[in-house]
Amino acid sequence: MELNKKNVRTILLIIVFTVLLFSAVQNIGAILGFVVDVWGVFASVIAGLAIAFVLNVPLKLFEDKLFYALREHRNSTVRRLLRPVSIVCSLLITLGVLIVLLLIVLPQLVDAVAAVISRMPGYINDLIVWLDDLLAPLDFSVSAMLDGVDWNAAFNNISNTLSEGIDGIINTAGSALGTAANVGTTIINGAIDVIFSVIIAVYVLAQKERIGRFIRRCMSAFLPRRIALGIERICTMAAETFSNFISGQLTDSFILGLLCCIGMNIFRFPYANIIGVVVGVTSLVPLVGSFVGIVIGAMLTLTVDPLKALLFIVFVLCLQQVEGNLIYPKVVGKAVGLPGVIVLSAVLVGTNIAGIIGGLCAVPISAILYTLLREAVNNRISHRVGPGSRSV
Repeated sequence: MELNKKNVRTILLIIVFTVLLFSAVQNIGAILGFVVDVWGVFASVIAGLAIAFVLNVPLKLFEDKLFYALREHRNSTVRRLLRPVSIVCSLLITLGVLIVLLLIVLPQLVDAVAAVISRMPGYINDLIVWLDDLLAPLDFSVSAMLDGVDWNAAFNNISNTLSEGIDGIINTAGSALGTAANVGTTIINGAIDVIFSVIIAVYVLAQKERIGRFIRRCMSAFLPRRIALGIERICTMAAETFSNFISGQLTDSFILGLLCCIGMNIFRFPYANIIGVVVGVTSLVPLVGSFVGIVIGAMLTLTVDPLKALLFIVFVLCLQQVEGNLIYPKVVGKAVGLPGVIVLSAVLVGTNIAGIIGGLCAVPISAILYTLLREAVNNRISHRVGPGSRSV
């Protein structure tokens, strides 16, 4: 077969890609070290861009729905207030949610852990009495087998061990950081980085259209038109997909937390409102978050009634089955344009590959690939059959 320029170019690209891939695999340690160094330098900027991306979801809600009248106002000064007002409202709502979680949920959790530890010896004694009654026909006594065990002293030893472990971690961290002054400096630097990240996010949100136009002009200037248009289309698709995924994830978590709160109030479970918030917030993390919510809710319920704690676990497991198989695929799948079975498969595969981060990114990435594949299939079918063919 005679080689033309196109075939030669394709072969050269394959050879270059293979060489680069082999070199990357051989030097994976150096590449990871370089990535870590780059992340350390640009961490605040990357965090600011991530914050801007997340805040853009409520920002669009305020601009397109709640404050739409400002966009259509006759006065140009009032129209220019749309973006600043929306940014401020988005920041206030996000900050308000964080403050509510820290001031309401966190103290409840601390009190619950302390109450569980203080009441655990009594629970164990009650369990031993129940087992003795259950095993009495077999002439077997659990209390006789555990006679002489001081549960209060045992749990005091456990508490002391945990305290020593925490002190050891603190001492190790202190040694690594140097002195208390260094620790304070590290905390201050972290707070400063967070502040600058938020400032960067605000600047990006305030001028996102201008930044987008500049990036498009740069691609048009330095890249062939076809490649620039392809990159722009994929980036736009990725941004819309990730935004829709965040909206769908928040909607799904709100629905789960609301259903949990309503169900717990119906069945007279204690701490219904607090546990509903905890279950809704922890469900933002795929797979792992649901189990964290169950553990925290069970600990809170255990401080009131151990039997209700067991019933709570059964109730939430049933609720999560309904949510995971019916609500989540419908809400998130509809938001990103994916069938429900692909959403579930993407979450499972992504979690197996890269843990929590993989589970979070699997659905939007799958949505992008699914859209590109669907467009490619439709284009090939239309070229083969004709313009009147049916799309996928």
